Amino acid sequence: MKNLILLATLFLFISCSNDDNSANGDITITSVGQGSLTSSTIERTNMVITNKITWEALKAKMNEKNNTTRDFKETDIDFSKFNIIAAFYRQYNMSTSIDITKATMRSGEIIVTIENLKVGVTNDVSQPFHIVKIPKSSKKIVFEQIRNPLLPE
Repeated sequence: MKNLILLATLFLFISCSNDDNSANGDITITSVGQGSLTSSTIERTNMVITNKITWEALKAKMNEKNNTTRDFKETDIDFSKFNIIAAFYRQYNMSTSIDITKATMRSGEIIVTIENLKVGVTNDVSQPFHIVKIPKSSKKIVFEQIRNPLLPE
């Protein structure tokens, strides 16, 4: 009987520890690339990329005018272990950034927080972007934009 209780306890512990992101809390994000595109044809968007085909297509689109991805920290992503989160802001004649600052598991969803941390003045028109990777998950991803009051609507 003692062994049965010990076995049941061990099984319960292993089952709970292997649950895919079931607990609430911060999720590790790793920056892949951040910067600005010039003359971009990418719409203002937030996206989740879960496979190599979509990732390669996005990189090709980003490299249409300049070799933007050459400065990425990594370009070969293992999609069996990670998902990509990409945020593209609209084109501005202001020097601004878009920053994925946090990913948090809350109520069974992944909340991705996006902010514009840097705002300045420039004569160039550019489109800021930020791309990160997070551990692979099938959970729904929700984007939360924190508006910078220094930027126009």
